[in-house]
Amino acid sequence: MRTFKEKITKVVDQILCDCCGQSCTKEVPTVEPSFDHEYATIVATWGYFSDQDGTKYSVELCESCFNEVLSFLKEKRRKVLGPFNYPYDYDPLNGTEYL
Repeated sequence: MRTFKEKITKVVDQILCDCCGQSCTKEVPTVEPSFDHEYATIVATWGYFSDQDGTKYSVELCESCFNEVLSFLKEKRRKVLGPFNYPYDYDPLNGTEYL
């Protein structure tokens, strides 16, 4: 015999950009209504001996705000390293296609 109990779980309904507040939830055209979340998460965890000892950040950004942050990082790096190419084989700021 099987007995059952109800289990209440939370599911993500919507993701809002932590910068502009725009919804990152997009409706996906399927037979049944379906939703997908298009966003980027930036996570930073600071360890001992840093100025932000023990602080953790988790920021969700819409595609537009993510692209603005990425442009800022590229410009900052250009100012620090100069106009030449990134010195390593893989440039994390250029991204890679996974599909």
